[in-house]
Amino acid sequence: MNTIKFVHIYAFLALLLSFTVSVTAADAQTVHALLIIMDDDDKIGKSVDIDRKRMKQLLGVVQNEIGEVKTTTLLSSKDTATRDEVLSWVQNINAESNDIVLIHYSGHGGMNPNGETFLATEGKRLFRAELVNALERVKLPRLTLLITDCCSSLVQSDIEPKLQSSRSMTRLTQRVLQNLFLEHKGFLHVTGATEGQYSWTNNVSGGWFTKNLINALDSNPDENKDSFLTWKEVFEKARENTEKTFSQTIFTTKQRENMKRKGINNQTPKAYSLPTPMDGKLNSDKTPIDGKLNSDKLKTLNYIFIVLVLCTLGISSRISRNLKKQHAGRVRLSSHRSKVFAVLTIEVLIWIGFNLFWQFFISNWLFICIGGVVIIGRILTQKRKQYV
Repeated sequence: MNTIKFVHIYAFLALLLSFTVSVTAADAQTVHALLIIMDDDDKIGKSVDIDRKRMKQLLGVVQNEIGEVKTTTLLSSKDTATRDEVLSWVQNINAESNDIVLIHYSGHGGMNPNGETFLATEGKRLFRAELVNALERVKLPRLTLLITDCCSSLVQSDIEPKLQSSRSMTRLTQRVLQNLFLEHKGFLHVTGATEGQYSWTNNVSGGWFTKNLINALDSNPDENKDSFLTWKEVFEKARENTEKTFSQTIFTTKQRENMKRKGINNQTPKAYSLPTPMDGKLNSDKTPIDGKLNSDKLKTLNYIFIVLVLCTLGISSRISRNLKKQHAGRVRLSSHRSKVFAVLTIEVLIWIGFNLFWQFFISNWLFICIGGVVIIGRILTQKRKQYV
């Protein structure tokens, strides 16, 4: 009986390992990240460096939970944050079809008389349309993220403390990252303010939009409670909190007069385009299809289940033959068969659970599988009254 006990424990440990591989490693992609930071500006240098640190922290979490992150940082203080360097990086991305490209710009920006917006990179302006066209000319991967926090204007503000507080990204879970980075496709193109507005920053919290966007990721703003987080939900939460930050800010008299003269009464982040959930994640009503696995994961799950059942039946059959050779009593044989039936029932219930309630089971797979091991261990070690 010790043999079957240990074999099942090892089998369930293999199950734990298999799910770790199928959920993380199998989905791992490379994130190609470019951070463009105008950190030598006398007015906004300190605040945009806070944005750089926030983005580096976010990319660190992504690397821990999703896959490899290759980061390039262009700094104006190092004379690398130029138009040519940015376009050269884009032209040489060399990303695979399932990779992710992320570009974040933090610095000044503006709009010319023709209504064309630009990033104030060193030496020569980089127009937004120019950057987007460069991205479209290369072989883009499944998901591209272009985030700009400009034009940036410094403010000494009296903001509600809870909006300035630093987060440790404790709620930025693997499921949230999987929803946003692995289960979307297309082009996220967002900026910190609508044309004609200022994108504000300060030396405490950095760029308001960058801060609120990352905080929105961490707060998991699943507004419709469908257990699937979309970039649309994240952006809308970031926009709401950016506008809230503006309304709670005490501007100087000069700043108020300047904004009044230009007709500025808010900071409203703008989304030029948003990525969409991948096929199979949402149905025609834009509702997540809960409990359905993609074909690769379902195939892996079936293989694991078949191996467990065959191991159970094979070991059970061998033990039954040994008991018969030992002329064991009817009660011992019946006890053995009851235990085998109970073990098979636990295995089948766990397998069915993963298929029918995927979101819940995949979020709690470790506890469920450990619980299965404990229950099976109790079943196999349970003592029955023996008869001669």
